[in-house]
Amino acid sequence: MNNLPLNRLGEIAKLFFKLGIIGFGGPVAHIAMIEDEVVKRRQWLTREYFLDLLGATNFIPGPNSTEMAIHIEYIYAGWLGLIIAGVCFILPAVLITGIFAWVYINYGT
Repeated sequence: MNNLPLNRLGEIAKLFFKLGIIGFGGPVAHIAMIEDEVVKRRQWLTREYFLDLLGATNFIPGPNSTEMAIHIEYIYAGWLGLIIAGVCFILPAVLITGIFAWVYINYGT
């Protein structure tokens, strides 16, 4: 197991849970918000490295913003950071979609 401080993992969890909740607009909007947080505010990555990572994620099939989130946190905090960022970024969308599906099934016509 990593010797990461728990406050670093907590910071990762809070950031990506917040982005998962407020991240409406698809991957382009998510990536802009991630850039603002990890390049400008927290300075975890340089802009050049972030753009290189963005270029690389465009070659990989799947949702680019999720790939960016988990890759950035792998760089910042290793495997545990990758897992925490992935779960915290994806979980809000799963829960919100599940709630809307439940409401539709029970109250939709």
